[in-house]
Amino acid sequence: MKFAARISRVQPSPTLAITAKAKAMKADGIDVVSFGAGEPDFNTPAQICEAAKAAIDAGHTRYTPAVGIPQLRKAIAEDYKRRGRDVAANQVIVGVGGKHALYNATQVLFDEGDKVIIPAPYWVSYPAQVLLADAEPVLPFAGPESDFRLTPDQLRAELQADANIRGLILCSPSNPTGSVYSLEELQALGAVLTDYPDVVVFFDAMYDRLCYDEEIAADFVQANPELADRTVTFNGFSKTYAMTGWRLGYAIGPVEIIKAMSKLQSQSTSNPTSFAQYGAVNALSLPDSEIDAMKAVFKRRRDLIVDRLNAIEGVHCATPGGAFYVFPDLTSFVGEGKRFATDLELADFLLEKALVAVVPGSAFGAPGHVRLSYATSDELIEEGIRRIAEALS
Repeated sequence: MKFAARISRVQPSPTLAITAKAKAMKADGIDVVSFGAGEPDFNTPAQICEAAKAAIDAGHTRYTPAVGIPQLRKAIAEDYKRRGRDVAANQVIVGVGGKHALYNATQVLFDEGDKVIIPAPYWVSYPAQVLLADAEPVLPFAGPESDFRLTPDQLRAELQADANIRGLILCSPSNPTGSVYSLEELQALGAVLTDYPDVVVFFDAMYDRLCYDEEIAADFVQANPELADRTVTFNGFSKTYAMTGWRLGYAIGPVEIIKAMSKLQSQSTSNPTSFAQYGAVNALSLPDSEIDAMKAVFKRRRDLIVDRLNAIEGVHCATPGGAFYVFPDLTSFVGEGKRFATDLELADFLLEKALVAVVPGSAFGAPGHVRLSYATSDELIEEGIRRIAEALS
């Protein structure tokens, strides 16, 4: 069987692979503690579920406009207006998850010969989606010395080095590191981009409500309103509202880009699930107190897991400002002449011997690190880190 060349350019998601293997071991009765999954362990709030059920009972089970129902597009625009950013409903497209919205945008904006800057550590799907658009990822390493955030000097150096760069992808709060760009840092990056008018910005804000030092993480367009005409913002319902299985995300951008994405979506998936969209309308009216309650639990877990990891000799873990991941440095155990040749070997050892699932940092462009999700109970955090400490001692 001959396959299209494009599918050979990408690999399966390692985060999903690790999670699947851990689930299979659990199904076999093995007591695995999994830090792999990137989803909240809370149930979707009841009022959102009730709204979706009511939509089914009301007969909202048919096709909707490919870009999403008008009520949801309007609600998303109004949500951003409450944040202080002027967004119109026709600047919004709703997709089958944030990943879907990102994929559509890469397909309509990048082409063969184009290059896209993706600072490492990065979410695993960014380079894959750029490759599927026949473009080429450029992967500068934003290391611990800058708290895993791209600096203006790094950005300018990459832009000066290659005239074919057509895009920049930023994520804040970050998956996998939890690092958060401040408003001033986003403004400094925007100042560099003003000299490069052909570069479009993708700003992934999926975890923006899960920011521990601010109510909402800083927004790129609010930091750089002069770049609004070439910035696409991505967000969704999976993380903030514990709606991962509902598969609803969205993009906000210039009308011409949204129209192009709509054209592609109309010929691929068509509309997101109809009644799920009505649940999402309700989600945007969820009291802040419910989101704050979930955020408080995540913050407590963050402090717990950072403390326990840093107590392990040879492990260094920074305190993330958002999301629900930690990204500890285990290079004292990984590398030439060390206990493990690669972080893949380390992750496999921890799963097979310690019965703990983590995702190797090389999957995110940062060898020698691992990603742990603390979207799990305090008890499992305590037990999982105890197992890791014992296995590494």
